[in-house]
Amino acid sequence: MSNVTHPDLIFKQAADKAQYFKAFCVSPAEDHCNLGLCPNTDVTGIGQQVSIYITTFIYAMVLAYIPWLHRPMFYAHMSVLYSLYIAALVSMLKGELTNADGIFVVVTAGSPASIYLWYLTFRSFWNINVFPIEHADKSVPASKSLEVQVTRAISVGSFLFEVVMICLLFIPIKSIKFSQPACNKEFGTALWYNVAWELPVAIQSAAMLVLFLIAFGLTRLWTSRRAYEVPAPMLQPISKDIEDKPTTERKDNIDIVSWTEKVLFDCYPNFMNRSLFVCLIAVVQLSALPDFEYLVNSKDCLTLILITFGLFREMPRTSRGKIFALRICVFLFFAGVWVTRFVQILFPNSADWVIFFVGCTSAGWSWSHFSTANMKVFLPTLLVLFSMIITVANIFIPVIGDPKSFSNPGFTPPDGSDFSFFSLDILTVILWVICWLGTSNWPWTKTLTWDKFNRAIWRRAHLLKFCWIILGPHILWIQASNNSNPSRSTDMTFGQIFALIVSIVTVLTLLDEAREMKKEMWAAFFQSDLMPYEEKEQPKHYVPRPGLGMS
Repeated sequence: MSNVTHPDLIFKQAADKAQYFKAFCVSPAEDHCNLGLCPNTDVTGIGQQVSIYITTFIYAMVLAYIPWLHRPMFYAHMSVLYSLYIAALVSMLKGELTNADGIFVVVTAGSPASIYLWYLTFRSFWNINVFPIEHADKSVPASKSLEVQVTRAISVGSFLFEVVMICLLFIPIKSIKFSQPACNKEFGTALWYNVAWELPVAIQSAAMLVLFLIAFGLTRLWTSRRAYEVPAPMLQPISKDIEDKPTTERKDNIDIVSWTEKVLFDCYPNFMNRSLFVCLIAVVQLSALPDFEYLVNSKDCLTLILITFGLFREMPRTSRGKIFALRICVFLFFAGVWVTRFVQILFPNSADWVIFFVGCTSAGWSWSHFSTANMKVFLPTLLVLFSMIITVANIFIPVIGDPKSFSNPGFTPPDGSDFSFFSLDILTVILWVICWLGTSNWPWTKTLTWDKFNRAIWRRAHLLKFCWIILGPHILWIQASNNSNPSRSTDMTFGQIFALIVSIVTVLTLLDEAREMKKEMWAAFFQSDLMPYEEKEQPKHYVPRPGLGMS
């Protein structure tokens, strides 16, 4: 046999840094992190990321709106989730998984849709019917369906893998060795704040609950006085799906959008019109989204566009000169807010000013509709005070609206920025709710049940439900997942391409469902109107029980 020579390959960093780094990552050093983190394309590849983002977001929409797709989308979601788990497990067994890769797996697998699925899974041990899957054999009850038992076990298995991965990352075990341990301080467990991307949501939700309870408690103390007189019934807007004509009988189920419409048109009958109201109510609902901050703020830009459209879409019915002058002043005010925040001056954003306007208008409406024996003095004072406190507090709330604010002191994130593009500042949404209940329910000292509250707040606020429950949390989750992947590899393997194909199939399925929806339903969604259906004849695209945390 002829001798075979094996040449020694030498890579010089100065000659070709990219090739040198690839050669270095074949067997990376354990005692230093001078060259950075080596990418793991099987786990953190761009195709894997995009596939999971798309499939998870679509699965969340299915959980909230499309119950007849629960079954196929469950399998699609679990397929991309377990592909990530298996890739991480194989890399871990081969000693190629870094701590940063583990953080990425934990964050990416723990999406809002997955968290809600795990919640329903454990809740199903007490009530099997809440598990989000319609098994194929309808003749067999869910409690005896083999498919339901197997899919529930799959869901529990994904949760257990998540817990085990968290324990391995933050509780060192000698038998488990992660690659490039020297990079851990810079790229590993120091990125723990990405795992806690839910903290801003939880903290601000808790603050909103506290403010709500304070307002409710103060109102209850006022109405419990002996001298308090319950107001007479007021004419309230009645939805078409409830009664045929208005009545003076007080209703507990007036929804939040109908209430806002009544108050604004009562207070500004000449200035307000349909287009302006639709734009204002859209701004209020979209304020539940995280704010994108890069040179300009997304809420300021979006509010300015919508307000401008609403102001000049329709001609004034009376006093055109005065109304046009007033509209121009309103436009100049919001343009001034945009400029003020563009030059980085601490100031309430444009959406907060719209909600502040609703709060002050509610106070004026209360002054004119109640008497001194009940709410004429107390309620306007309370609403104006809360409007000022909450609006000012929302200026500073982004400090805890960014997961990076919870990082270790002195730690510099891999991207070199101490702030994320998206931050959460949603405190003013609760002001809208307080104004609504403070003028439509609390003065009459009657208890509003959770079921009535649930139906009343979502009956027309379709954008709020979508932003609050689906889009907002997933924006924060995608940002946290991307921030926990410092290697940012763009190499595509066959497995990533296959995962992308699976996600494209889910997109096509959702588009097919959207194509079947009537134009009237799309219009009702974006214009915050009642969905065009009768309760006795519910169409296919109607979920009688709100999904994703609202059931």
